[in-house]
Amino acid sequence: MAKNYVSTGSQHTFLAPAGGVTSGKPIKIGALTVVPLESAAEGEEFSGALGGVWLLPCDTALAVGAAVKWDGTKLVADTTKDADDFGKLLSGGASGYAEALIVQ
Repeated sequence: MAKNYVSTGSQHTFLAPAGGVTSGKPIKIGALTVVPLESAAEGEEFSGALGGVWLLPCDTALAVGAAVKWDGTKLVADTTKDADDFGKLLSGGASGYAEALIVQ
């Protein structure tokens, strides 16, 4: 194995930004989409997922396969301004929740 291998890259340890982080609520760190695996106060370390499928609140009009962004409270269409890139839907949003795959 290569001597410079670090990890699979599926999760990583970060420092919580201003305002801290809440477990399960997506955030942006630079250009990365991160889902915190635990809550942490500003400046504290936390583990964050960089991939995977997440059940999150969403606009009800979104369909399977749609490209989506995160507006801070829910998944929205990728044409929404002032929202952060997230990924693709693996289920429809008719119930107000959908499974979404993080795409970096």
